[in-house]
Amino acid sequence: MAKEKLSFKNGMRFCYRVKEINLKDFYNKIIEVATNNGEDDFIIELKIDYLINKKVDINDIVNCINQVKKDLSDNYEIEKQFIITLRNFKSGGNCLISDKEYANIIDTVYNKAKVDAVDIDYDFYENNTSFVKKLFDGKKSLIITYCLLDKSLTREEYDDVFKKMIKTPAYIVKIVTHAFSTTDAELLMDTAKDYKEVLDKNNKVSIVISTGKLGVLSRLMYEYTDSKIIYLDTYDLDMVPAGEINKEIFDKYRKLLKNNK
Repeated sequence: MAKEKLSFKNGMRFCYRVKEINLKDFYNKIIEVATNNGEDDFIIELKIDYLINKKVDINDIVNCINQVKKDLSDNYEIEKQFIITLRNFKSGGNCLISDKEYANIIDTVYNKAKVDAVDIDYDFYENNTSFVKKLFDGKKSLIITYCLLDKSLTREEYDDVFKKMIKTPAYIVKIVTHAFSTTDAELLMDTAKDYKEVLDKNNKVSIVISTGKLGVLSRLMYEYTDSKIIYLDTYDLDMVPAGEINKEIFDKYRKLLKNNK
């Protein structure tokens, strides 16, 4: 039986992303990721906005997820924890849906999919606070993602973001901003570091990510920011988008960091 909640008792965990655009490839990619990685304690993120954008029915997506989990257990004796992520275009995702559609999808996912966490947009939470609080009663981990990619933030603005996120019902607060400069990346990481104790007192953990070409910094320095999940791309090395990272790149640069301490 899979765990019901994400756990970080052993510290940071890797998370491999699956973002296919049809159910056959989606199923096959989950099997590939679950069976081809060496670490035991990694998570798999299912970015269903890519399927939603192609008008794949949510019930078919849920059935596919439940089937692949059963097949992993029966055929490979593998139990993995899964995050389902639903992200609109304006929050860096790959679909455009109304709040009503969004609510129906996460309600279906929460109640029918055998996953361990659901990741939703902060904008949706802000507009539907009572719905979200009622739905997420603790059976699954709630991740709320604040995403702002179109401008640099000041330290005061970062403070406001962290204070807003701490007030949400999310167990994991995830903050994603674009690093237009090293200063942008440093501000995000410094603010996350300063909020460690406050997050802990409120029984929350955080993930902070800078996007763009400088975004790799926020992933490599996860110990500094106390980020609990490092998201890894599942593409081959030459296909990893700028600002994202795969295991090969992560291991290479972490080794360099350690050797230069």
